[in-house]
Amino acid sequence: STMPSNEGQAAGNERAGGGSSGQSGCMLSEVDLQCLVTDIQMLEVAKVAGAKWLEIGVYLGFNLTDINDYEVKHPGSLYRRLLGLLTDWARREERATVGMLLAACKKADIGGVVEKAVHEHRNTRQ
Repeated sequence: STMPSNEGQAAGNERAGGGSSGQSGCMLSEVDLQCLVTDIQMLEVAKVAGAKWLEIGVYLGFNLTDINDYEVKHPGSLYRRLLGLLTDWARREERATVGMLLAACKKADIGGVVEKAVHEHRNTRQ
């Protein structure tokens, strides 16, 4: 079914353009980027993101009030904050793709490490 592919396509094309320019070659194929994010990939991103969790939240469309709520819920753990945020993001987004998550992580300057983590746990389902 090729229903809401227009916006996904646009995001995919924009990503491919941005990723291939100065980067050392994207490990993930266009197909990988269009795949839905898995729980394991979210766990892996939360593991490596650390203090960047806040920026990632903003780039995924959360406002600072939302982000503050995760801070209050999980005062001692950056990992738990980002995991909660990513889980909620994947739930509210119609198609939460690897490409969307990676784009947010690249803006937060952790694209490389996240790409590696996500690549090791590629989703084979579309």
